[in-house]
Amino acid sequence: MAVSRRLVLVGSLTVLVGCSATAPTSSGPTPDGVASLDGPATVTLLRHGESIASARGILSTVNPGQGLTQQGAAEAKRVAGVLAARGYGAIFTSPLARASQTAAAFAEVTGADVVVLDGLAEISAGAYEGHSASDYGADYLEYVDAWARGELDGSIPGGESGREFLARMDAAMTQVLDTDARNVLVVSHGEAIRVWAGNRVLGATADAVRLGYNGFATLRPAPSGWQLTEARPEGP
Repeated sequence: MAVSRRLVLVGSLTVLVGCSATAPTSSGPTPDGVASLDGPATVTLLRHGESIASARGILSTVNPGQGLTQQGAAEAKRVAGVLAARGYGAIFTSPLARASQTAAAFAEVTGADVVVLDGLAEISAGAYEGHSASDYGADYLEYVDAWARGELDGSIPGGESGREFLARMDAAMTQVLDTDARNVLVVSHGEAIRVWAGNRVLGATADAVRLGYNGFATLRPAPSGWQLTEARPEGP
């Protein structure tokens, strides 16, 4: 089965591993990136399972990073078994090990092809890379929370700006739309999904898509733009 008509890999990005916190409510999506979409019937954004780095409480941003814990791997298999009935015909994943291992669990159950898109990677931790989340997570999230509110100009020290992040995530999601599959699974990361959906999904707030491990949000591409049809922050 041809998964996509024009898939290309985009540049590797460093990412945050396993950092999540309460975020202010977004004011909703900006007009950019949501006009006149066409593609699969549904696109499900899934956060990966528990990672080794997050269990250790560190901000690990080196690609490929550390993979899933034993519990995370077991949960990924369970969730894949539950959601397989949705009929995913294509799977797209971030390149990081915790996401690609989650995607592999779905591929084993569904038989769907997996395509790696670097644009789906977590928001870069920049200068906070490798540090304790308890020491530097709040500094990182100060930038991320602002982006989730649509304040995109700030740049994480040594990392990317909100506009740079949205540009590469938009590019990845455009590639997701260019598939022959009717229902598509996208495995990404908590902060990446939260910021992108808060800015790009009509009627969605960043809080609505603040996902725990294996949490997911299902979208429908429509002429009016991305629309949220289901949010399960704690997973199935």
